[in-house]
Amino acid sequence: MQQTHDVTPVQVSMSNALTRAAHGLSLQEKRLLMLAISKLDSKLPATPQNMVVEVNVTEFASAYGITSKTLYGEAKIATEQLMNRYIRFRHGKSETRMQWVGRATYKEGEGVIELVFWHELSPMLFELERQFTSYKLGRAGGLRSKYAWRLFELLMQFKKTGYLKITLDDFHHSMDTPKSMRSKFTNLTARVLEPAIKEIRLKDGLKVTWTALKKGRKVTSLEFKFPVEPQHELFKIDKDFIDKNARPGESYEQAGKRLKEEAKKQTK
Repeated sequence: MQQTHDVTPVQVSMSNALTRAAHGLSLQEKRLLMLAISKLDSKLPATPQNMVVEVNVTEFASAYGITSKTLYGEAKIATEQLMNRYIRFRHGKSETRMQWVGRATYKEGEGVIELVFWHELSPMLFELERQFTSYKLGRAGGLRSKYAWRLFELLMQFKKTGYLKITLDDFHHSMDTPKSMRSKFTNLTARVLEPAIKEIRLKDGLKVTWTALKKGRKVTSLEFKFPVEPQHELFKIDKDFIDKNARPGESYEQAGKRLKEEAKKQTK
């Protein structure tokens, strides 16, 4: 059974462990999954009912400004491919692979996609109170590169400090870069780093700078710096936001109080 509550897709929230993992997704698959995640209420318990999300194809098109005539066919393909996509988590020298979804259904004739998130993902998507990454879907939705989107997510994990330092190896892992980019740093710079940062600056306006850190002549880590955003901009609790995120049965005052408390937790 799908969720009975309606969560307007505004914000994507996931654990930091999931943010840092290798997602293994194409851009279209990324868009579909993040739209679905944005419809979850990350404060609710992970019941089987809450793990089910429906996404309408017209909603998908509206969220990302897509006008393709083959959209329905592309959405169907993306839905089918999600069953073969998995996340890779690293633990030292070992690696764990986990599915994104346990079931993916494209409802022919209705233009509706139903996704059931894999049950072992529940602690990374629900009851999030600490060590999680959150960002507004609209900020990443305009990005046209999966590398730009993944870098944006990594940066948002550190939006309170405006500083990210990551080993080159971990960066390759999180970004799912192919082997051709790992043999020469210049390949990574030309095909991932510079294009991704340029797009983030252009589409989101985030002024990101980066530096390659070396040990001897070898690049071992990357350092990213960007402006810390005012907390009232990150979590603007206005009437429209309350209207979109109020739960069934909540009064305006109750919803406003709850959303403000949740915003405070995310800035601690």
